[in-house]
Amino acid sequence: MPQSAFPGFRWIWLPGLVAAIAFATIDPATPQASAQISASRQPNIILINLDDADADLVSPEQLEKYFPNLNRMATTGLRFSNCHVTTPICGPSRACLLRGQYAHNTGIRTNDPGSVRSNGFGGGMRQYAERGYLNDDLGTWMQAAGYRTMMVGKFLHSEILNVVPAGWDDFRSSRGGDYFATYRFTNAEHPDGRVTREAVGNYRTRVEGEEIVALLRGHVAARSEQPFFLYYNPLAPHNESPASPHGMVERKYLELWPDLEPADDPDFNEADISDKSTVMRGVAPLNDRLVAYARKRHRERYLAMKSVDDLFGDLLQVLDETGVADETFIILTSDNGYSNGHHRLFGKSDAFHRSTNVPLYVTGPDVPAGESAGHLLAHIDLAPTIVELGGGKVANFVDGTSFMPLVRDPSSVEPRRWRDSVLIENWESRVVGREDLDFASLALRFFDSVYVEWGAGTPEFYDLAADPYQLENQYDSLSAERREGLAEKLRAARGSWDAPPLTTIRLPFQSGEVVNRHAALAGVAEGAAGIEQVDLSIQRLSDFSWWDGADWRPAAVVVPAELARKGQMLTAWRYGGLPDLSPDEWLIVSARAVDQPGRTATTAPSVIFRIDTTPPTTAITTPLSQAVIPSFQINGTARDERFATAVRLVIRDEGTDRYWTGARWVERWTYLELPVRRRTQAWSYSHAELRGRLYISSRGVDDSGNVQSVPATIQVVVPGR
Repeated sequence: MPQSAFPGFRWIWLPGLVAAIAFATIDPATPQASAQISASRQPNIILINLDDADADLVSPEQLEKYFPNLNRMATTGLRFSNCHVTTPICGPSRACLLRGQYAHNTGIRTNDPGSVRSNGFGGGMRQYAERGYLNDDLGTWMQAAGYRTMMVGKFLHSEILNVVPAGWDDFRSSRGGDYFATYRFTNAEHPDGRVTREAVGNYRTRVEGEEIVALLRGHVAARSEQPFFLYYNPLAPHNESPASPHGMVERKYLELWPDLEPADDPDFNEADISDKSTVMRGVAPLNDRLVAYARKRHRERYLAMKSVDDLFGDLLQVLDETGVADETFIILTSDNGYSNGHHRLFGKSDAFHRSTNVPLYVTGPDVPAGESAGHLLAHIDLAPTIVELGGGKVANFVDGTSFMPLVRDPSSVEPRRWRDSVLIENWESRVVGREDLDFASLALRFFDSVYVEWGAGTPEFYDLAADPYQLENQYDSLSAERREGLAEKLRAARGSWDAPPLTTIRLPFQSGEVVNRHAALAGVAEGAAGIEQVDLSIQRLSDFSWWDGADWRPAAVVVPAELARKGQMLTAWRYGGLPDLSPDEWLIVSARAVDQPGRTATTAPSVIFRIDTTPPTTAITTPLSQAVIPSFQINGTARDERFATAVRLVIRDEGTDRYWTGARWVERWTYLELPVRRRTQAWSYSHAELRGRLYISSRGVDDSGNVQSVPATIQVVVPGR
């Protein structure tokens, strides 16, 4: 926690406060009077929260080289180089910022609670609303302090509701991951909001910038004495939606910086990851295609930021022209960092430095110009800092701490003494290549080191002073005493030892689902005192009997799950012993964790599902049987209650009784395995050399390995040349 008790004090006047606030100084022998804000009114405050902007992209060197307007802010303000998000994924991080709380306290833990990668945990705007946060967050706190509040851009993530949150007088929400043709929900014309869609040619950042300029000009023109708080959330430099046909770069910048290349950092496509946690050791090196993708994305991220820089230039111009620049604070940060091929990864949702470290710049009245501070800050500190700056009241449940003393004078507290550590939490799994890796983890970020406990793998410890690129995990070289000390610190930071443990069941084991017969029951167990076991109750609904791991029993019984990291606060669990079932047989499964003191979870999530034992069906759509066709072209469909993944196609020459391998004719029976397009459920095959009277049969295969028993068949004639 920040230091709060030193022998001497320095008095600083904050606008909007009747009394002065005393802040501790390190050296009582050299007290210095801070410059006082001369304005009698509360300051205006602008918070810009970028999307996926790693600290390197917005570093002073890159700002000076590529982004002149943002550079103007950087050179006239203060940079905090050691700021970290506490849950490095969009929605949870934004909820943490707005509430000033860790995600384990907000309960908004994942982006998409209905997805496999959520690990069974909750999140999204719907839960944010259900928990009452739309009526009790940074927006309402600033309103209570007397501010006109404006929100423009991306608000949260997933399950977006057509609701204007109580805390925002002006709410201009942009939806989804598209830079063009963006859906928007705003109260610009109707108090209750309206959904619209921008034209294909309208670039998201440009539209939002014009809206911000109009809002600020209108507010100042109204000669209101009310200060404003603007919360702007551009999409940049986030990758555009995978389904977007329009890209992420404003059209006028498509040819800009053609030779822009990423730095050749040693953690890019890291050569040796044998030191990493076991959860990561199977991640393959990037192939040439992925390296090219990383280079392309690097340039596009800079070009998307170029448009943000333009917007920022317009914003500065409005502040200057309206005469409020000298009484306005601007804070620039990002919801999380980003790995672009670093450690062989793309994205975030891990405790690596590139994912958690975010830019943080502050400029405004009496803020030291052009200085940099290395104090360990957390994203959850932003809300209490902004509320204090505006003269409001900080909620007593807030986990973050105001860093206003550092904004005034970063030298007032020696960086290492400001805070011991920041808790970093992640509950999501992640697709890496074609593998779904369980990246759930808890970590402690210290001033220049980080300790990570992976839920599904071995721990990590990095000395960032000696190893800034995190190339060498030093956990195995630590003494037993040091390891235990780190684990105890993490437990203390996570807190609430009296709370019972928590258990989740991971999708696709969801009520009403039909699941792959090869899938293992899996989930996550979490408890501040460490997880000792997870007990599963598996019941067959046809006769209400219970599975004991070997047979069905009439009496209730539980079976133990396998824990990946027994004794840790967060561990993945798994059970691969599900029995074979007859078709249409339903199971109900519940999971309950027990912590090391022996306390049992008060709730046990339950799911009802059916194992997929039904094979798919295929149809050969063209040509018709007995048709004479000029060349060999077969088209068909494959349908399944889950996913038909392949079709086994047999082609037999009826004149020679030989079978086609795809390259030549052979005597023994064989088949071709063709992929099925998932979206259309279609498949096709053609070959110019196939001639004669041909017999064709097709059998579908689904992702459970079920094979169609009775094939679809046709006979065709392909005349010879």
